[in-house]
Amino acid sequence: MSQATAASGGGWLTRDVLLLSMSACFADMGYQAVTAVFPLLIVIDLGEPAYVYGLLLALSFGVGSLFSLVGGNLGDTHSKKAVSLAGNLLIPLMSVSVLFPNIVFMGALFVFGWWARYFRTPTRRAWLVEVSDPAYRSKVFGFLHALDVGGGMVAVIYSIVLVLLGAPLDDIVFVTAIPILVSSLALALARTKPHPAFLAASAKAAREPPQSGERQEKENRFIFRWLLVSATLFGFSYYALGFPIVTVAQSQGSAVFGILTFGIYLGVSAGAGYLLGSVRSRRPFRTLWTLGYLLAALSSLVIGASYAFHFGLGVYYLGAAGLGFATGSVETFEPVLTSTLSKTGKLSSGLGWLSSSRALGLFTSNIVMGAIFTFSQFGSYVYAAALAVCAAVILLAVELKTKIS
Repeated sequence: MSQATAASGGGWLTRDVLLLSMSACFADMGYQAVTAVFPLLIVIDLGEPAYVYGLLLALSFGVGSLFSLVGGNLGDTHSKKAVSLAGNLLIPLMSVSVLFPNIVFMGALFVFGWWARYFRTPTRRAWLVEVSDPAYRSKVFGFLHALDVGGGMVAVIYSIVLVLLGAPLDDIVFVTAIPILVSSLALALARTKPHPAFLAASAKAAREPPQSGERQEKENRFIFRWLLVSATLFGFSYYALGFPIVTVAQSQGSAVFGILTFGIYLGVSAGAGYLLGSVRSRRPFRTLWTLGYLLAALSSLVIGASYAFHFGLGVYYLGAAGLGFATGSVETFEPVLTSTLSKTGKLSSGLGWLSSSRALGLFTSNIVMGAIFTFSQFGSYVYAAALAVCAAVILLAVELKTKIS
């Protein structure tokens, strides 16, 4: 099949790839609105200190790492569709959290919804790998990320419109249950039959000479371990966008400007994921640490500097755009590299380890960010930048040692 044919959708954009990607789109159309509005609801409306929001995120991501491992392991031994659906159907717990005005109950349901999201993510990614052509894996994951984040863009737009119309923030959170349930419907309609090219690639790998296969497997394990270490370290720097949302909203005196920060981040992230995936980079490892980790570090410094030196709204948005591009790179190439380095029969658990490593990093990041942010917003962004640089340096060292690029 020619490149032109594939690019037109005949080779890579199958019915099941589209359904799984649309599921991601509708899920983000729901819970990303919660992500945009929840910090304003907690910090500004309810008057809770920033560290409470940071603690809720830490619990969401930290314990969520365990749910990623559990979901990933279950996906290797049970139906990926059943595991993905089970997690997806529980994500609306975030939406109904606002029915309980008590911060403890509201926070608990918000956290449970995030745990459900982490539970289903590795199996959905592994499912996507199995039903797609390995030759277009970067493009498929770039497309997934584009629709994923595109749904988040829609969430930001309707959140802003509802805020301008005077809708209470808790009402906005509650209606997010609708698109998340549509997301589960898309999962239910998707099939699990592996793509013929995936089956052929798996059969070819099984026929490799044992000695050659052992050498490659040993190197893959080495690279994968350090990829997980780097992803965890990057997670230490990968704060929730709720912090920049609060920074912009407070500095500009406008909730709309704060939410728009999230919209810019998501829009650039969607475009970057699709663009980088479509290019079919021959150097995904290098792209990950340069246009992912290093760019994220620079962007955090831009946001911090804008706050410290009062550079204005445009510089805030420039930093948010840089973070968006970096996230597009990370969300495209981390799963691509993981699926390449993992054994065929361990795809789901391998992607579970990736989700878990990021979640563990986010657990630490949001506790530390929340604490530093309470006393020094500039210092919190400097902390994030320093850790992202360290993550990039680790991958650079692995690249130089193994010649992978």
